[in-house]
Amino acid sequence: MDHYQSNRRRVFSPYVRPDLHGIEIGPGYRPTFPKSAGYSVTVVDCCATDALIAKHDADANIPKELVRQIEAVDVVWSGDSLQHLPVSLRGADYVAACHVIEHARDLCGFLKDCSVLLKDGGFLLLAMPDRRCVLDCYRPASTLGDVLLAHLLPQAYDLKSHMDEVWYGALLGGAGAWPMEHLRHEIRSGRAPSAQHPAGIGGWLWAHYIANAATPKPDQPYRDAHRWVFDPASFAQIVQFLAANAGTNLIQEAMPEGFECEFYAILRKSVSANTIAQSTLESHRAAVLQARMANIAGEI
Repeated sequence: MDHYQSNRRRVFSPYVRPDLHGIEIGPGYRPTFPKSAGYSVTVVDCCATDALIAKHDADANIPKELVRQIEAVDVVWSGDSLQHLPVSLRGADYVAACHVIEHARDLCGFLKDCSVLLKDGGFLLLAMPDRRCVLDCYRPASTLGDVLLAHLLPQAYDLKSHMDEVWYGALLGGAGAWPMEHLRHEIRSGRAPSAQHPAGIGGWLWAHYIANAATPKPDQPYRDAHRWVFDPASFAQIVQFLAANAGTNLIQEAMPEGFECEFYAILRKSVSANTIAQSTLESHRAAVLQARMANIAGEI
């Protein structure tokens, strides 16, 4: 177990017990509540166990001791709707998804699917990259308009997110993730994250999409990328809006302090989520606007 796993388990443990049954989506080589530690959990991942081990074992950046943590995959998930998973999985006490939601094709759909898997009162446990501490640091935070576009026109949003990814992607000292303290130290020392890709790749990508626009392909292969970029305030606003207006039935229960490049959110399923979310939506929007003004004030 590395520091990320131990911190996630510490943060999420108030909502999980070995006698409860959960689902972990995309644990890869960092399971949060593994069967080997006595937890009753169904593992859902992108490929079968042997393929998952081979994939991560071939990555020189992943320590072998982490690869050895990979657990048996119970259900292979292709990235489409989670409602296609076996009906027997529904009614879970919790669903854990660490560094998964930012890859979802449809953010609103992903939250709705997780809600279907949970029992009333169950918890969705999320760990996500803080956009300020990863290669998305120059990208604008995902907006409610982005969420609606991806839900109604996923191919159009894929173009938008793909362009943002290549245009704004950045590295800091060759790394794509860093603790906030390190970022602040580097900036104070006159070293800011630098562009990951040359500007010409934006033009290439635009030409690629234009060339293929006349013959759209409905079944595009899955692209493993950060389609969504959040900081804690922007994510909380989106969650509350979707609970109030899109029937996700998931409200924010807690948002514990983050760790290095990631932050956490605990969402609770409630049949009264829309009413509860309506009462707090204005304050969540205000927090996002205030954060934007603070950034602008710092630039003057």
